[in-house]
Amino acid sequence: MGPTILLAFSGGRDSTFLLEVIERFTQETCHAVFFHTPFVSPSTYQAVQGYLEGRGISHTNLEVNPLQLPQVAENHPRRCYYCKRLLFETLRRRLGDRSREFRIMEGTTLTEVLHEHRPGLQALEELGVECPLRRAGMTEETMEALRAEHGLDEGVDTIGCLATRIPHGIPITRELLRRIDEAEMFLRERKFRTVRARYLGQILKIEVHPDDLERLTQPSLRDACLRYLKGIGFHNIVLDLNGYRTGSIETLRVERSNP
Repeated sequence: MGPTILLAFSGGRDSTFLLEVIERFTQETCHAVFFHTPFVSPSTYQAVQGYLEGRGISHTNLEVNPLQLPQVAENHPRRCYYCKRLLFETLRRRLGDRSREFRIMEGTTLTEVLHEHRPGLQALEELGVECPLRRAGMTEETMEALRAEHGLDEGVDTIGCLATRIPHGIPITRELLRRIDEAEMFLRERKFRTVRARYLGQILKIEVHPDDLERLTQPSLRDACLRYLKGIGFHNIVLDLNGYRTGSIETLRVERSNP
């Protein structure tokens, strides 16, 4: 039997797809590793634990605090590089002399490499972390077709990394992350689909699915939302009429650096 696979599992669509493929279509032994950081919403943590325990999947929760690094807390443009490197260095230190007994994997896809700003990929390459979906040329479209064909799970988390709500250059704190998460949860509890609360310094920009824009502007819900957000410390609130779109925080970063 070969080395055990240690899969960095976030509960999102990509890492869930990879876990499903390993579990259902290979003879490999797989152990999931969940990095529990300040960037993880409590609801994400609960959903991931419920999924792994419900499926009977061997797993470990590894507590790591990337905010201990100045490059992360200060929100350096290469924040993701420093964060990813700390996560997987911490895992390798935990393994110690047993490191060669494991293959460490992560769920980055080809779509992310081609269309998104991903400085964390350099850290993965430097530390020898395997990205089998990327290597196999898996795109979001290909994976969606395979999910439908084989009945694979969609994943249990749509929130992802809370640090992605804050443009580079704006410092990150636990308190700010908590308030951003609370702002998004207020809308999720009211049946909004994809939600993002982008903190732009003096302004909180709300993004929801384009089909939900009209409902959010209805006076009763709009007023309730404003009262709640102001109550948790956000006083200048705007609604993005474009609706939610992947990568919009990177557009903001470029606009801030090119006035």
